[in-house]
Amino acid sequence: MKLIPAYMTVLMIAATLDGGIAARTAAVEPLTGAPLLDDWGNRMTMLGASVGENSLRTQIRTEIAQLAMFDAVNAVLGGPCQEFASRPAVAPGASPEAAVIHAAYVVATNEFPSRLTVIQAAYDSQIAALIADQQAVLDGIAAGDAAANAVLDKRKGDHRNDLDPGYVPSSGPGVWVPTPPAFAPPQTPFLAHVVPFGYEDPARFRPGPPPALDSRTYTADYYEIQDVGQLASPSRTSEQTITAQFWNPSATALWTANVRSLATPMDLLTAARFEAIGIAAVTNALIAVWDAKFAYNFWRPVTAIRNGDSDGNDETAADSAWTPLISTPPHPEYPAAHTTVGAGALGFYTVWFDTDQLPLQVKGTGNVIRTYSNVREIQAEEGNARVWGGMHFRNSTEVGTALGSRVGKYTATHLLKRLDE
Repeated sequence: MKLIPAYMTVLMIAATLDGGIAARTAAVEPLTGAPLLDDWGNRMTMLGASVGENSLRTQIRTEIAQLAMFDAVNAVLGGPCQEFASRPAVAPGASPEAAVIHAAYVVATNEFPSRLTVIQAAYDSQIAALIADQQAVLDGIAAGDAAANAVLDKRKGDHRNDLDPGYVPSSGPGVWVPTPPAFAPPQTPFLAHVVPFGYEDPARFRPGPPPALDSRTYTADYYEIQDVGQLASPSRTSEQTITAQFWNPSATALWTANVRSLATPMDLLTAARFEAIGIAAVTNALIAVWDAKFAYNFWRPVTAIRNGDSDGNDETAADSAWTPLISTPPHPEYPAAHTTVGAGALGFYTVWFDTDQLPLQVKGTGNVIRTYSNVREIQAEEGNARVWGGMHFRNSTEVGTALGSRVGKYTATHLLKRLDE
């Protein structure tokens, strides 16, 4: 998408001014730092929702925008970091904010062309509000244009636009089937084939298979969740119920927002790198867990417990009316996505901050905020929540935590590396 309409828009704005872009709209305050990045990152999410796209597909598009914004500001400010796709030549004094705005604009219009009018309006307002002279803005726009198009070129053929394959029903002990109450088809199976950010193979970190149905691990996990995960469990405490519900929002949305919250006090270049790597860690963990889920296609507890008399394990007793506390998401059980994605973000944090003793606030259901003192505390609670909610076997949460940690740490140490490291 070369020489896109917004470029001409800014040229026309510049032509009407004498000496610089001083005639800014009073209604729009110029943004910089993390707020500018987040304005466009969150706009990507809203654009996806506005066209009825599954949020997990939009997550891929959002990370592309984050990387375009990083490459743009890294080039303009001469950042000491490896680019994702390019480091375009930049005229001295170019506006880094203009570069970020334009890079995000290019990605947004490429990914959501039907929403051009809405995107254009946001773009025009932000460009007009910039506190910079005319040439600095135009030079920033040129840098953002080059950076964004290079990122889009690099992501060609990454499978983000693939159609979901049709669901072919299967059955038998241990095999995932649609679950009550909606009995919906599997959610976004295409995601298992999307190229990650910073490495090529979605299966690179794939864990081993789930435990055999007649194993001690499976039997113990079966009875634990049959007890504490059921809707009206007499064993689950009120605090455990609240915890299960606290961790129920989309893991990708929760942890992407958490990454953004930690970037708030950072300068523009640091925040751009932090968010690009952190949201890549979240997204890569999502891709990795989807690869494993659809490779193993393991059944959910609600299916397992209702069919416990046909699993070949003499120690598992069936309960045909068993219902989990929280409705089961429509995708295979193993590994747990919440713990994988959460551990992906936390793995990134431990590398970035060089510690796992990290005081951290997490915003869950109902915008309730919980405060934690270290990574292990969060990992344990997020895993417990999926068991107490009746959605995952214990082993699945633990494997997910290990998987996400590996993905998050790898992403943190290989993507957008500092050139002096």
